[in-house]
Amino acid sequence: MSVNRFEIALPMICAAPDALPPQIDAGGAATVILDIRKDWATVSAAGEIQPILTQGQSVATCMLFRVRRPDDEAGQTAIERLLKLRPHGFVLSGCGGATDIQTFDVMLRVAEARNGIEAGSTALVAELGEDAAFLLSLTSLKVVSHRLKAIIFDGEGVTQATASQAFNMAASRAGAPLLLARAAAVIKARQAGIACYELLKDTDNDPQTTRQIALADGFSGVVARNAAQLAALAG
Repeated sequence: MSVNRFEIALPMICAAPDALPPQIDAGGAATVILDIRKDWATVSAAGEIQPILTQGQSVATCMLFRVRRPDDEAGQTAIERLLKLRPHGFVLSGCGGATDIQTFDVMLRVAEARNGIEAGSTALVAELGEDAAFLLSLTSLKVVSHRLKAIIFDGEGVTQATASQAFNMAASRAGAPLLLARAAAVIKARQAGIACYELLKDTDNDPQTTRQIALADGFSGVVARNAAQLAALAG
């Protein structure tokens, strides 16, 4: 897998391995983000997602693993196990900004070397959401990591992290933290010259309209959370 082969394929979906739509299992053309955050660092994680890769990975499909921040030797070992499955890259959930991206970059570099994989060939996508520190960082992401390909904006993660509401009823507008975070995600991505995608809510029943709003706000697109959303976006 070469650095130049990484390319986002639309539509995009983020879901647990057991919740992927059948057409994805069969190798549909899409970017598939396997959400394995719950047990990604366990020894059994790689074995559990191997069937998905065997059945669903095709030349036209980009596979990414969504994981939490690894901060110890066990995390390094887990990355090395997962990298043996040769995903196109990782989505770093709960990212706190440039320092976390650089740390994960180094861990991937070590894992690539130990697995005999081309250095820098594993892509990295940073997720802005659960860690409010990412919002406040003034560090440009332009030269943080050459493997950084995109930002994913998780609005639900932002509202949880800031104990705020997505919509401020009293003010008849979106919540201030959410507005700030949306703007920050787009601006940080534009500064770095990378794409920025919005992660839909599970309850979003009109992903086409949400995508139009996201595009108007400067996002590159949206990421589905279930089969119905994926079908609507594909249509």
